[in-house]
Amino acid sequence: MADPVVPTNSKAALYTVCLFLAQSGDPHTELGYKTQTAAFDAIGAKFGVPKNSVRNVRDMFDRFTDSGRVGWENAELPQRFKTILDHYADAERDELRDISLEIMNLEWEKLGKEEDRDVNDWDNLSDTVRFSEKVASNFLIPKFTIIAESYATTWGFVNGAGRTFKLSNDDLRKALTEILAAWDEWVAAEFNNNSKNPDATLPSFVAKHFSPGAHQVLANDQRRGFLHFISAIAFTATHDIPFDEAASSVPLKKEDYEAALALVSEIQRNSRIVSQRTPNIGTTKISQTPLTGGENVIFYGAPGTGKSNRVDRKIKAAGKMPFRTVFHPDLQNSDFFGCLKPQMDGDKVRYGFSPGPFMKALAEAYLTPAEPVFLVIEELNRAAAAAVFGDLFLLLDRDDNGQGEYDVVFPSTESEEWFAAKTGVAHKTLLLPSNLFIYATMNSADQGVYPIDTAFRRRWRQEYLPLDYRNGPVGDVSYVDSTGTSHSLTWRDFISILNAHLTGSPTLGVAEDRLLGQWFVKPKELDGRGIPEKVLLYLWDDLLRHEGRAHVFDSGTTGNVRTYGDLVIEATAGRRFLSDSFLGKLNAASEIAAEQPGEPDNDAL
Repeated sequence: MADPVVPTNSKAALYTVCLFLAQSGDPHTELGYKTQTAAFDAIGAKFGVPKNSVRNVRDMFDRFTDSGRVGWENAELPQRFKTILDHYADAERDELRDISLEIMNLEWEKLGKEEDRDVNDWDNLSDTVRFSEKVASNFLIPKFTIIAESYATTWGFVNGAGRTFKLSNDDLRKALTEILAAWDEWVAAEFNNNSKNPDATLPSFVAKHFSPGAHQVLANDQRRGFLHFISAIAFTATHDIPFDEAASSVPLKKEDYEAALALVSEIQRNSRIVSQRTPNIGTTKISQTPLTGGENVIFYGAPGTGKSNRVDRKIKAAGKMPFRTVFHPDLQNSDFFGCLKPQMDGDKVRYGFSPGPFMKALAEAYLTPAEPVFLVIEELNRAAAAAVFGDLFLLLDRDDNGQGEYDVVFPSTESEEWFAAKTGVAHKTLLLPSNLFIYATMNSADQGVYPIDTAFRRRWRQEYLPLDYRNGPVGDVSYVDSTGTSHSLTWRDFISILNAHLTGSPTLGVAEDRLLGQWFVKPKELDGRGIPEKVLLYLWDDLLRHEGRAHVFDSGTTGNVRTYGDLVIEATAGRRFLSDSFLGKLNAASEIAAEQPGEPDNDAL
């Protein structure tokens, strides 16, 4: 840099001096101060800002110098600080020192709180950030490691098996609040003494006093780690010594937990300040008014009740195309979220982040905040849904406007970089925007499906699609009775009689969601030349697989249908294959239909 000059405004002058203080060695002595604290005091007084503000700006520059300090390692550098770095990129250390000395010999306009938000906002965060760093660095329990990252949003720990568990700062705040609300029981169970055997007692405390959330799940699944984690935070809030095995055996006081809650609550408050004022943490383009009302909905019911059709009609009404995926037993979180995959870069192969349907939909929602975006998951329970979602599970909690209540960190730097490139804005965490609609379909009675636990399912609105015989495809089915006479019925009459016959048997106990829906077949399959084979297969091999085949088919001791092969042979040859009881009901309906004139069709779904 040739002939560097002294800045002309107070802000740039302050930042320049702070940049010099971030250099290696003892730059404060080169400015004439015996200690760093004395330098912070004098510089703060000259510019009218607290001394902590001076130190914080210095810390922001630390990782960009050769000082060896990491400073605000996880904080995004505001643009005005980047400008200072760029301006002095080629300056020698001596040049930067001389400019700083000249700055300190001049009088400068005092900076008020409203005039310099960057300085004061980082000052507000100072003590709380150092608290989270202190918890992580002071934790010395073998086999466990405390995590405190993103300076305001994420806590957690790594257990003895090397598995990582995280939760948001807000979830930690809830845990401390609920512990203090039941303090007497917490002490009675000796959890304030970092109890060595929480297995028998912690779950009952959690079930009674913890609200649903990540903290509840963590306390149930990782009991020992959770107590180490909570105890370390409460201990560090009021102690300056490391939290080791000896310290963990000392009973903690209520004041320790109250002090921890105060600091965690302050982190929560300040994280909102930063998210509102730092562009890289925003979730939507501020130039557009976000659409609200996003929700998670599960459409469920018997097979063929029109679940997918209901979803399609809702999306088409909005004039949009959905991001669609189908869950299956081999699906993993990396398929749903995205993962690193080999990609061609000219003649070379490199690994880059390949987004899954979730990330594609989420990025689109961030890009178009004023428009609805739909993610459709077909057959939700044909995969282990909670495992497929993984950490994304936490995102499903929404507020009244449809925006997510909790955020999660990116699982990899590659996914974070891809998302920043896709949306044009760097983001520290992921949050469900209020314009993202997640629709899922499922039939809980299908064979080979995975159970969905209550914690996962309650985060979705449920919409049950009942059987509706007034609708369905138009067409006829035919069958042969015991005398060899062929009969014909409309599909809607046939399916109504079949379902009533199945549920009318007290021995079968067929649940409603295992019956056949009115849209189980397509119109082209109803040609009046029999009963569609997929109906027969579903009844034989699925619905009546274990018992009750004789209730529908002629498969008793004197019947001709002993195997499914027999059934196909009899149906193909145009012979009787249905049971006497079922034939009686079909014949009665067939006779009534033959006596009535045709009615106009109503095929509206």
